[in-house]
Amino acid sequence: MRAIIQQFGPALESVQLEHYSPSEPLINELQVEMKLSTINPSDLITISGAYRSRITLPFVPGFEGIGKVTKCSDSTSIFSIGDRVLPIGTAGAWQKYRNTKEEWCFTIPENLSDEQAATSYINPMTAWLMLTEALNIHSDMSIIVNAANSAIGLMLIRMLNHLGITPIALVRRDNTIEEFENCRVHTIINTSNNADYQQLLDITKNNKIDAVLDFIGGDDALLYTHIIKEHGQFINYGLLSKQPIPADFWIQRPDIQFSYFHLRQWIHSAEKPLIQHKLNEVMNLVHQGIADTTIDRYFSLKEIHHAIQYIEKTRTVNKGKVLITF
Repeated sequence: MRAIIQQFGPALESVQLEHYSPSEPLINELQVEMKLSTINPSDLITISGAYRSRITLPFVPGFEGIGKVTKCSDSTSIFSIGDRVLPIGTAGAWQKYRNTKEEWCFTIPENLSDEQAATSYINPMTAWLMLTEALNIHSDMSIIVNAANSAIGLMLIRMLNHLGITPIALVRRDNTIEEFENCRVHTIINTSNNADYQQLLDITKNNKIDAVLDFIGGDDALLYTHIIKEHGQFINYGLLSKQPIPADFWIQRPDIQFSYFHLRQWIHSAEKPLIQHKLNEVMNLVHQGIADTTIDRYFSLKEIHHAIQYIEKTRTVNKGKVLITF
């Protein structure tokens, strides 16, 4: 069985289930029997049609998950039948069997559980690559992480702590301190609270911020024009507000080193050995508990519509990742 999208639209309406017979893998392909897949915001955004210019219908959703090799067409393959692999690079994880090019399959260390291996790509790789490839990092720098109590925000904070940095955490509601367990932060600021925002301005009056890691976009970006150092960094990696960063941001602060970070672009521009190296670093952080993911619920593939409904009901609460079983 697999989930398939025949037309773009809301996930509940667009996701269809169908029975299929998997084809034989082509030369340089592996057939992977999926064990666990995730449901990420990027999956639902893709199903909606936001990236239709690079997606050909019909397609099988799912950018993250793990499986085991069941067939291999090339006797010189580095993989053996039964090996656990992480297939990335394209959608297709929401199906029992998927054929994928060997160059896009990556090894998984034995010390990771299936659950942690299955959730070791989208959020952990995005966070780690931003910090090690995009950010001009140094030990005494000041950093703001917004949407800091989101799953990836908390992961970024734990990674920054691992690198010796204590960031300022920005949130949008009060009483979030319990959500920052095992995280070291300079302070927690509720940007929807005027008194808190004034506190942020006071903190940064004499010591401006070196970098902002922005998950929100929209007009909120203008908040940072007053507090970032000259030639400081602003890295955007998501639009939680569903709004672009306004042109006034650059008009007010043309000196800022601005960049967008997209995991897909980095992955498709890097050589496989470097990708595997970075995955190894990330999976080690996962094993240490620095980049691990809380699992909230499991749904079988045939329950995919119930899973989507559950995610839509709980989207404002960070309860953990929803996994698909096969």
